Amino acid sequence: MRAKAMGFSIFTFFSFILISVYAPLCVGEVLFEDDFDKKEIDKSKWAPTGGWSLDGGKLDVHGGEVGMSVKDDFTDFEFYVDFYMVSPLWASNWVVRAADINNCTLVQIVADDRNQFWWFTRVGGNYIVKDEDKLDNESGLHPELEEWYTIKIVAEGGRYDLYLGEQGKELDLSCTWDDDTHDQGGIGFRAWNDEHSLYDNLLVTTVGHSFAVNPADALPVTWGKLKTR
Repeated sequence: MRAKAMGFSIFTFFSFILISVYAPLCVGEVLFEDDFDKKEIDKSKWAPTGGWSLDGGKLDVHGGEVGMSVKDDFTDFEFYVDFYMVSPLWASNWVVRAADINNCTLVQIVADDRNQFWWFTRVGGNYIVKDEDKLDNESGLHPELEEWYTIKIVAEGGRYDLYLGEQGKELDLSCTWDDDTHDQGGIGFRAWNDEHSLYDNLLVTTVGHSFAVNPADALPVTWGKLKTR
């Protein structure tokens, strides 16, 4: 009887090891997602501006200022999205921790020779832009018009880490910014005047979220890699 019990215990132990090694490890959770494949913008998820439309499974944002998610209680999170700049060079603007369209934190790409990310806030409808918050893009990648890229913004406490890469490839840290103006809110996009970008494969997760066992697969990756699991 003891031998049988021992055998069962060893079998159980090795089964656990095999499951631990080969089964996907899921850390954290998905908080919000949209692949924009519907015929119309999902207004149960979004409060869009007049500049938003869907174009062949992509979100087209052309002017209209700030549009945001209906869900407005994100605190600490990772925000992934693919983007494609149509015009002008600093077209893409991301909105995070938006209590409403007049109170939010934003970051804008400036992809001309400056190759920077400009962080700024909006409080009571007024934009607050400081020169010290115009940060160099240190990812080693200089984005261009009419090419697809992926951005990841990690908001944790008063710290924001921004990662950038070509669509489908690993992301590298571009800049880090500290600001405690807003600590909770929705996510979204802003387009000023004729700024024009496409977005796709949006995913918001808890900080440190990963589906993968292989540590290399836990690096920042595009939605396409994550949503296939």
